[in-house]
Amino acid sequence: MKTSRGQLGSPGSPGLDAQGGQPADSDFADKATGDWGGERERLKQAGITIEATFLTEGFYNFRGGIRTWPPVGSSTSDVSLGLDMEKLCGWNGGKFYADLEDHAWRNPTKTLTGDLQIFDKQNTAPYLQVFELWYQQKLFNGMLRLKVGKVDANTEFSVVDNGLSFLNSSSQVSPTVFVFPTTPDPMPSVNVFFTPPGLFYAGFGAYYANRSDRFGELVDNPADAQLSEFGAFLIGETGLKWENAPVLANAGNLKVGFWEHTGTFTRFEGAKQQGTSGGYGIIDQTLWQPAGEAPGGRGVRAFLEYGRTQQTITPVYQHIGGGLTWQGLCDCRPDDTVGVSPQYAYLSPGAGLPYTYELALEAFYKLQVTRWATLRPDLQYIVHPGGKYPDALVGTIGVRLDF
Repeated sequence: MKTSRGQLGSPGSPGLDAQGGQPADSDFADKATGDWGGERERLKQAGITIEATFLTEGFYNFRGGIRTWPPVGSSTSDVSLGLDMEKLCGWNGGKFYADLEDHAWRNPTKTLTGDLQIFDKQNTAPYLQVFELWYQQKLFNGMLRLKVGKVDANTEFSVVDNGLSFLNSSSQVSPTVFVFPTTPDPMPSVNVFFTPPGLFYAGFGAYYANRSDRFGELVDNPADAQLSEFGAFLIGETGLKWENAPVLANAGNLKVGFWEHTGTFTRFEGAKQQGTSGGYGIIDQTLWQPAGEAPGGRGVRAFLEYGRTQQTITPVYQHIGGGLTWQGLCDCRPDDTVGVSPQYAYLSPGAGLPYTYELALEAFYKLQVTRWATLRPDLQYIVHPGGKYPDALVGTIGVRLDF
């Protein structure tokens, strides 16, 4: 399933799932429907994986913003199919993936807060679409990877690994990348990645990212989120990854990316502008883990990010953010996670807004109820939402189920 947009939950701790009844060593103990009587494992061995998730959220704005009543809710359902071409037909390094996604109910940013950073990355106008549909091929022992099709760019570029647990969209990708082809509408693309042995990696993507694209859209038109009728989104990213660097003793990475959109945009004063561009930087670092803990297990993790673009088109032209999470505060709850994050957006002078910045402060606690169910309360205080509304205090309750 899609991971870079931030999953509400993750597989739980070892042991018997009391509600799912699946043995802890089963590959499907973290799924509510289990192994389907052994059929799921047989399909996996044949190269076929089928997954489904359901996320429902409720939002209440306690003060400020656009309005405080009534509260709103949303739901997102995904069904995905993965095909390992080597297992299916002996085609080494090939993978096919398809994901159908339905998003329902109202957009809380539009109805409650009016914030520019989008306090819940999952939410937009309702739609039903083939969210992703791509083929991937690995070559030269995995050093070269090609990916072609409808791709969520935030699964490949500007992935803030230690920000995935947060709700605020700025913890996933800087709002300065305002033409990014991710939720609500990934776009047709060609992607190339080079990952030689060692620390270094590099990637490039070309996306047909504009309102003219309707590929895979079944109900409504999420491509309306794009500001340009024509043009392509080009992005390149490079960086370093480390496990045990001399100074930084735990896992981390550094990412630097640059992007350009070739479409035609309307400037704040009404004139047309051909093309726009920007860049970003990300640092992820594990600060502490218990001795002997596996990667991705209990520990304290942090991230910093920065983004900048031109001031002539988008209200947010510069952004800086960060966050801190602690997974497994105590031995008895190794998969629970608590986190805090500030996200600061500089607002363009030409936008004519009363305030010069928007600041979002987020805190959450993710409770792993079972191996396949998570509950997460989240609270965000938003200063100057939209650069013009009163300070807002919005709470979110989310439940995620993995089938």
